[in-house]
Amino acid sequence: VAVPVLLHLFSELPSLRTALVMVQAEVADRLAATPGSKIYGVPSVKANFFGRVRRAGSVGRAVFWPVPKVESGLVRIDRYDEPPWPVDDATRKRVFAVVDAAFAQRRKTLRAALGGWAGSSAEAERRLVAAGIEPSARGETLDAAAFVRLAAQGSIV
Repeated sequence: VAVPVLLHLFSELPSLRTALVMVQAEVADRLAATPGSKIYGVPSVKANFFGRVRRAGSVGRAVFWPVPKVESGLVRIDRYDEPPWPVDDATRKRVFAVVDAAFAQRRKTLRAALGGWAGSSAEAERRLVAAGIEPSARGETLDAAAFVRLAAQGSIV
């Protein structure tokens, strides 16, 4: 629940400059993951769309009563001072649609995984090449900037 709420706050409140949230340690790790890591995915890319994301610490179970069965972690997101891409609602929706499509079939190449988004695998390949992305790559290898470039190549068909 925390990740959708956090992303919603960043999309709705442009004045929100920094967020420090406590979530389950696994969620904190996923939010702060970098491209190429096993846990990098949709939350990682979407959080990085808004700003710099980093793990800010751990919170042990012993500080809670009753003691939970999970570890907690702190994640800090600092909104970009000068966004490297447009962060308007339309751009965000296009980028998030591409991210969702790319990770929906995580084991497939982007050419195959994005066929539905682009209208066909051939069109997905054309858009990937136009964005400077290897069609045989997988979603977990792309950073937020690559997803923004790809989303700029066309809207959902």
